[in-house]
Amino acid sequence: MRIGLSIKLIGYAMAGALITSAAIGVVRVQNERVSLDELIGKAGQSVANATASGAASLVAGYDYGNLEILATNVARQANVIRVIIRNQDGRVMTQAAGEEAGTYKRFESPVVFGGETIGDTLVDISTDALEKALNTLYWRVFIEQLVFGGILGLIVYFFTASGIVSPIHKLTMAMEEAMEKGDSFVARDLEVQSEDEIGRLVSVFNTLNKSLADYHRQLHGKIDLANQELRDKNIQLSGRTLELENALDLLSAMATTDWLTELPNRRKFDETLSRMFHQSERFAEEITLVLFDIDRFKLINDSHGHGAGDEVLRDIGTLLRLHVRKSDMPARLGGDEFGVVLYHTNVEQAVLFVENLMDGVRAHAFDYDGFRMEIGLSIGIAQYDAAMGTPQELYYSADKALYQAKHGGRGRYCVYSEATPPQENASS
Repeated sequence: MRIGLSIKLIGYAMAGALITSAAIGVVRVQNERVSLDELIGKAGQSVANATASGAASLVAGYDYGNLEILATNVARQANVIRVIIRNQDGRVMTQAAGEEAGTYKRFESPVVFGGETIGDTLVDISTDALEKALNTLYWRVFIEQLVFGGILGLIVYFFTASGIVSPIHKLTMAMEEAMEKGDSFVARDLEVQSEDEIGRLVSVFNTLNKSLADYHRQLHGKIDLANQELRDKNIQLSGRTLELENALDLLSAMATTDWLTELPNRRKFDETLSRMFHQSERFAEEITLVLFDIDRFKLINDSHGHGAGDEVLRDIGTLLRLHVRKSDMPARLGGDEFGVVLYHTNVEQAVLFVENLMDGVRAHAFDYDGFRMEIGLSIGIAQYDAAMGTPQELYYSADKALYQAKHGGRGRYCVYSEATPPQENASS
């Protein structure tokens, strides 16, 4: 069966239009992919760098509690799938998981402290939103180019006839001659030499050439507008997420902070003691618990009023913050009772801490309305032992030592020991 020129022209026109349009669409989508990949890459690396910077002092101090809080806060951010913080030996110190996703990119940043690399952070960022946007763009470009190819084929079909073979040949020869001279067929309009079908075909081609350029400009404008709206929505979402995180942080701080001394309260202390106890149980790390009361605190309230008692409590809280490290947990447990969990600390080191604290209390001027008050502390010390099965056992051990110090004359500290009664040390 002989295929007519009109059918061939339809086939050629549609095939050419579809291939060219598809190539343009693929290039455009790939360009958008590169831009979005760069945007995700910069955002992901920024999150990894910020996490590494925030984790530096925590990794150096083996502060697992705050590392866990840091990883959890980062994992709550939009598009974050997973956060892993490791030490210099490659051991995972903490990790947290965020939203679930099918595809992701991993970003890594070294943890540097004092000019030395002491670990690294790994952050997995979801690419589901990128793939979804690109798939939508692929389908839209495919449909648009398919419609365009069909329209062009139909125009060629309706404006071709059996008597145009020779004129088309002449037209082809003219275009080939122009191309040999270096002229571009698409860059300029073809000259219309007649009013017949060929002339109309050339006119239609010129019109389509201009329309195609305008259409592509409009399409690029729509894509740019859609991308800008997408970026604006992402920025708004990030801002709302940050506001929510700040509000939650404030509520958490209010729920776990003592209003008078601004130290962590009993709730925060119990949570931290439990976490540090189980970390010590798992990793064989030393922790020591210190409990202390203010000697004859009721007499201070009865003699000078509760305002004076509050001032003493605030001053004790200030002195306590001056003597602890960032990795330790000081807290007001209620009334005139305070506690400190000393991380990576044995009994001998805890005794040095207690003696320095008692020296600081003796040197401090506790004045209230012209009255000078002499303040003393009774202190109990207990180190974690493998025989202790629960955090409560460690607390009760320190409390027994505190009881021994109070009934041994106050103004002293006692160290708990299961084999012998608590060792007593009086302050001079």
